[in-house]
Amino acid sequence: MRFDVKRLKFSEFVGAALLAASLLSVACGDDDTNDAPAANGGQGGSAFASAGSGGDVGEGSLFAVPTQVYGADFATSTSYVPVVPSLDVARIGIDQARELDGRASVATVGKWLFIASSSSPVVQRFEVAADGALTAAGSLNFANYGLPEYFSIDAWGAVFVNAEKAYIFNGSDGSHIVWNPSTLEILGEIPAPGVMKAGYDLESVAVVRGNRMYRIFTLLNYDSWEFLPEPQYLAVYDTQGDTQLELVQESRCPQLYSRPFVDEAGDIYFSGWVWTPGLTLTTDYPASCALRIRADEDTFDQDWQLNFAQDVTDGREAGILRYLGEGRALLDVFHDERVTVDGDTDAQELSNTANWRLWSLDLETKQGGPVEDLDYKAGGYTDVQVDGRTFLMVPNGDYSETTAYEIGGDQLVEGFKIQGSSYHMVKLR
Repeated sequence: MRFDVKRLKFSEFVGAALLAASLLSVACGDDDTNDAPAANGGQGGSAFASAGSGGDVGEGSLFAVPTQVYGADFATSTSYVPVVPSLDVARIGIDQARELDGRASVATVGKWLFIASSSSPVVQRFEVAADGALTAAGSLNFANYGLPEYFSIDAWGAVFVNAEKAYIFNGSDGSHIVWNPSTLEILGEIPAPGVMKAGYDLESVAVVRGNRMYRIFTLLNYDSWEFLPEPQYLAVYDTQGDTQLELVQESRCPQLYSRPFVDEAGDIYFSGWVWTPGLTLTTDYPASCALRIRADEDTFDQDWQLNFAQDVTDGREAGILRYLGEGRALLDVFHDERVTVDGDTDAQELSNTANWRLWSLDLETKQGGPVEDLDYKAGGYTDVQVDGRTFLMVPNGDYSETTAYEIGGDQLVEGFKIQGSSYHMVKLR
């Protein structure tokens, strides 16, 4: 999924921004206006002397919450990575946070926090002190591997298997760079699978289960707005031997590069993004759906397919299936009864109209309905699951501030705010 500023209009943040404007019935959280102080980026001293977190912060939780602050013309941006002891505050401050150029992405494995900037193919590693201060603990440069201009270690750019094994995904050709987070050594490469096609871009996302990595490859062209419904590919990798085991073509569901999830039983679910409904309603493009890989299998279950319009939403197209736990999931549903679709309708623009609602559904019964605390919005959303909790990260209209709304069941409660545009966070301990 593209996060670069050049494609900001079409990114998930467009939907999140309009979502902020259309929250009409959100239950309010704590009115406390105290900021949660951020760590001082390794400058020394206790970052949480006045955090009001309760108890000994040296033994409590720590979270890193990166956020991106744009310049006035969106041509430049600066990211900040505050480390805080609690998410249950009114605001997370960035005054003492670590600063990076461009968009910051983060990951954690072992005892370390890893941070990358979109402007440079370098992964930085930090040790985290008891008070949340960050101390530089090495870095690794991937500049010699022909990576795309935009670099990240989020779900679309990297895979962290364990403290000894991680992969950087090369979106230029679909190959992987193998490296060790503990020793900061590059171990080798997994060759590209040969799925590229002239004139098309590559979208891909992966998930790890056991000693297997499962990666989706989708071909599209953002400039012409041509999204190939097929072929799509499922590649299966052995994370112990760093080899590709299988490459299977799939044609049942288009654009399966939304972030996948693994449920409690070990089943993996893949779904599409919000571009599909507009194409389906204006052309003969296939309808949106989801597929799964069973816990004891390495290929898609041929006997299971969740057709959103047919099975769940009373004929409405949808995308971005995300898991909440205990068999329940979120789904972004386009309510086409609110618009007139004819020969002049722009498929792309349908994604940006405020005619989408988040639905909650039961994966077993395939029954669902709108999340009542959310009104209509534009397409797309960002969910973050951390510390057993699920948040929707919602930037305002000019991306100058993000509000985290916690979702539980079919209810949404307003949580912390942070300056800039924030789309993910990690728990450090």
